[in-house]
Amino acid sequence: MNVLITGTSSGIGNGLAKEYLKRGAHVWGISRHQPLNLMTENYHHLELDLCDYEKGEKLLPSFLSAVNHFDIVILNAGVLGDIKWMKEIPLEAMKQVMEVNVWSNKFLLDWLFAANKSITQVLGISSGASLRSTPGWGAYSLSKAGLNMLMNIYAKEQSQTHFTAFAPGLVDTKIQDHIWSIKEVDKYPTIKRIQDARYTNTMPTPDIAAPMLIEGFEKCLRLDNGSFIDVRNM
Repeated sequence: MNVLITGTSSGIGNGLAKEYLKRGAHVWGISRHQPLNLMTENYHHLELDLCDYEKGEKLLPSFLSAVNHFDIVILNAGVLGDIKWMKEIPLEAMKQVMEVNVWSNKFLLDWLFAANKSITQVLGISSGASLRSTPGWGAYSLSKAGLNMLMNIYAKEQSQTHFTAFAPGLVDTKIQDHIWSIKEVDKYPTIKRIQDARYTNTMPTPDIAAPMLIEGFEKCLRLDNGSFIDVRNM
């Protein structure tokens, strides 16, 4: 099995890569930092900021030269951005969140298809926030809603590949460190609920969540191409 995952240095991407490696898969990981805990014979790593498109164009051909087919591509790399009211977020900060969460995924997909890499399944890691307008989550919600539509459009244009925008539920990643530090819980209604979930079974670690997520990915293949799926509703 050949798997490509972005954002493997930590969090969900790292947990998924580790689980796939346990299952005997060959994993190609892309992230800005090398994940030392994954460096085994079946793991291949490219240290790259996917928003650096010029560098990506130079490095991706040699990195992926040995593989022509991926069973699954997991577009996991993403950022939360600041939890602030929309009027408080500079436009440049909004653009950066969109760059990472949406356009870098378009860049990678376009490169893969142009390089004639066949792909059975693409998972864009989304969020329940993509469906709700909640005070403070504007940049993140907009970007994940954009990712949902990106997956849906590609599903229609690249119908040989199955696409899903996949919300993994609450997982204890570095994003939670930022959420944990927020004190203005009255201003941002959902923050208290997320903070209370940390260190409970409601918010597993990436290593614990990975097998459940992979089971969800497999189920997605039986659903409509281009769908948004929340693992909590499967």
